[in-house]
Amino acid sequence: MQDSTAAPDMVVTRRLTGRRVTADHLDYMLEVEGDIRVAQWLYGIQSPEQSRGRLDRWMRMWRETGLGFWIFEDSDRRLVGHGGLFNSPREAGEVEVGYVVKPAYWGRGLATEITLAALKIGFESLGLQRIIGIAQSANAPSRRVLEKCGMIFETEFASPDGRPGVRYAIAKRMWPG
Repeated sequence: MQDSTAAPDMVVTRRLTGRRVTADHLDYMLEVEGDIRVAQWLYGIQSPEQSRGRLDRWMRMWRETGLGFWIFEDSDRRLVGHGGLFNSPREAGEVEVGYVVKPAYWGRGLATEITLAALKIGFESLGLQRIIGIAQSANAPSRRVLEKCGMIFETEFASPDGRPGVRYAIAKRMWPG
């Protein structure tokens, strides 16, 4: 699935700089995971203990797989969101791209910028052959991000929580880079 090269610790896009998630990002996690506008599309409002546990899992994921999330900041060093690549917990054998942008920054194309950066690393640096993206069926903005990044709708499915989800995918041969 992935060659021996790990994803870089830092990613720079046109407007953002992403750094590998660390224990210093707990306040960011608490803010994002406590915001209902974000939580409605993910896994609901998280308690501080749940957010700490997720942050610990994300740091362990980097160590164990060489994949993970970067926390992105703008040129004023304001944390705007996160995104990255990870072994999909929903689709065995697949690498998934994921992203979240804080509501104050919605509608600026930042989720697309973050997702394109992750896809570029996946295909051009890590040698991945395919990357998937998962969203809730009703999350039209997230679905648009996946489509803008060249990902193609594959299927609809029931999430473990019963909500309908969708899977998009892009193969390396479709990547314009």
